[in-house]
Amino acid sequence: MVVDVGVCVSDPDSLKSFIQMAQRIGFTGFATHNTEGDSDQYFEDGFSILKRVDVSGRGLKSVRKQVDSIRKHSMIVAVKLTSIETANWAAEDQRVDLLTLDPSWEYRFRDTTARLAAASNTALEIRFEPLLRLDGLNRSKVIKVYRESVQTAIDSGMQVILSSGATHPLHMRSAMAMRHLGELLGMKPEYAENAVNQAPLDIIERNRRRFGSDYVAEGVEIIRRGTED
Repeated sequence: MVVDVGVCVSDPDSLKSFIQMAQRIGFTGFATHNTEGDSDQYFEDGFSILKRVDVSGRGLKSVRKQVDSIRKHSMIVAVKLTSIETANWAAEDQRVDLLTLDPSWEYRFRDTTARLAAASNTALEIRFEPLLRLDGLNRSKVIKVYRESVQTAIDSGMQVILSSGATHPLHMRSAMAMRHLGELLGMKPEYAENAVNQAPLDIIERNRRRFGSDYVAEGVEIIRRGTED
């Protein structure tokens, strides 16, 4: 199973086109914010569609309120990095899966945030899409921000995940293309491979366990239930 955790389907009518493109380039599923009802996952002709929510806002109170309301109904919860206070809170909160780096914001990813995230298994998300719509000096600036942030995360033991960030089917890229991006950003080949293939699946599997009836808390699950006499 290969899943792109960062697809942005804004128009439900275009969902089928995204699915067709994803299948063509080798994906078996993707996460997007435009899903049916409250289900955290459903299938279209065998293709897995996971519910993702992107939480944003400069105020910590607003971000916390959003996470409180959507965690139980979303397979992927991502918080955009906009301020130090919000970033550090999200990095520590185990309900947050991804910290999404938006290069359009004037925010520098710090090692203190990365260390907090590493301790709570929160990953840094790097999206491919900004590199497609920019060129020249602007693209070089984004690559520089990405490279510095990736190195900060790796040095702190924080997992990095690569996603397409696609807002159009033609913006989607294969797992191999995203692995090459990872190497461009300073990842070793095996790390880039994990950032595309295995790390997203680890998050999905972890959250499936959380949604299960035997889950109590992180690291605590019901192994065997007692029987009534």
